[in-house]
Amino acid sequence: MASVDPRLDSIVAHLPEVRAEVREELERRAARVRAVVAAHVATGALSRSLDVEVSNPDSTVSIADPAIISINYGHHTVNGVWVEGIHAIEAGLT
Repeated sequence: MASVDPRLDSIVAHLPEVRAEVREELERRAARVRAVVAAHVATGALSRSLDVEVSNPDSTVSIADPAIISINYGHHTVNGVWVEGIHAIEAGLT
């Protein structure tokens, strides 16, 4: 009877070819997020809070700006005017 190593997912995830593909995909997604964020230049804080981290085997694109939810999805100003979000997070998902 055949058996499967219970660590198979970890073994595959750490293969050099798989790690290279994950890195390439992350860079493509990060470039899309960077492009959207770069167009939103009120103070530059949003761009400075963008972080791309490549580690073994996981990688992340994160935005640490405390206002990212309002910036990304939209918000009302103190005058009640709706400001459309920039949807940077979604740019990285497609």
